[in-house]
Amino acid sequence: MRIGVFCTYENPVRDYKACFDAQTRLVRRAEEVGFEEAWVAEHHFDDDAVSPSILTLLSYLAGVTSRVRLGSAAVLLAFRNPIQVAEDVATIDVLSNGRFDFGVAKGGPFPAQNKHFHAAKEESRDMTLEALELIERLLYEDRVTFSGAHFHVDDLALYPKPLQKPIPTWIATSTPSAIEYAARKGFGLMAASLVPIAKIEQAAAAYRATGPAADPRLALARFYYAAETREKALAEALPFIARFADRMRGIFLAQNALASFDPEEIVERSLIGSYEELAENIVGIHRRLGVGSLLLKPATANESLALASLDDFAAKIRPRIEAALA
Repeated sequence: MRIGVFCTYENPVRDYKACFDAQTRLVRRAEEVGFEEAWVAEHHFDDDAVSPSILTLLSYLAGVTSRVRLGSAAVLLAFRNPIQVAEDVATIDVLSNGRFDFGVAKGGPFPAQNKHFHAAKEESRDMTLEALELIERLLYEDRVTFSGAHFHVDDLALYPKPLQKPIPTWIATSTPSAIEYAARKGFGLMAASLVPIAKIEQAAAAYRATGPAADPRLALARFYYAAETREKALAEALPFIARFADRMRGIFLAQNALASFDPEEIVERSLIGSYEELAENIVGIHRRLGVGSLLLKPATANESLALASLDDFAAKIRPRIEAALA
């Protein structure tokens, strides 16, 4: 099981430069302490989660790191031109010396995105899968002619070509047809921070049902905070969790949509507790799901504590996990 950091570019003080700098320091610290991966989320029209230009951010991170793999979690393909995405993906792969992991999704329940990018909600899943098919061809074939329901190219050659052939690819989905598509193509599955373990288990089982050798290469994101005791960990993490819950409730209320974001329920779906407790929980999750990559989102707005939480995982939690799984 590989360990990564999950970056959502929170901006509680509305200082974009400080936000970007802090997230960069987090990724660099993750690399320093032995994390294998760093993944960046894509958000739009949210001044408290300022990562709309996900591929630009990953290009920058490619230049300030040297070993950690860099992943998109995830590029919202229904809102983008697939030709431009293919060009950007190939460029990042070259700049990073073949360290790019390509995660894609159709976008969450945020109507403003569909409205302003002119992508009807009922068409976004089909647009995503069609765009991904075109991107795959553009990355690896010399010349491409493609005619789909949404995208068309005629005898197009794309440059540069990526170093990795193929670039490892993931889809964030729980839809049966998309899971089957991912399994047929050999793409991995991604699971967001608040998705229940039981639902992820169902998706992984559906993936594996396509064939005895099918491996979902599950990338699992989770809020994370650890301390000597569970009480101390909760004392630090709960303000962050409560603020996140309030913000998400506000977003859904603005859409006249009801959604429950109970801080206690979020904590139950997170990795928050003592070092020993978290090691046991992670081992149990891995044995249950077969996690390929565990992506940790530090549950604190304090940068010093977020950096220290990565140190703690590397020094106090990971050795326990590795010993248990040896």
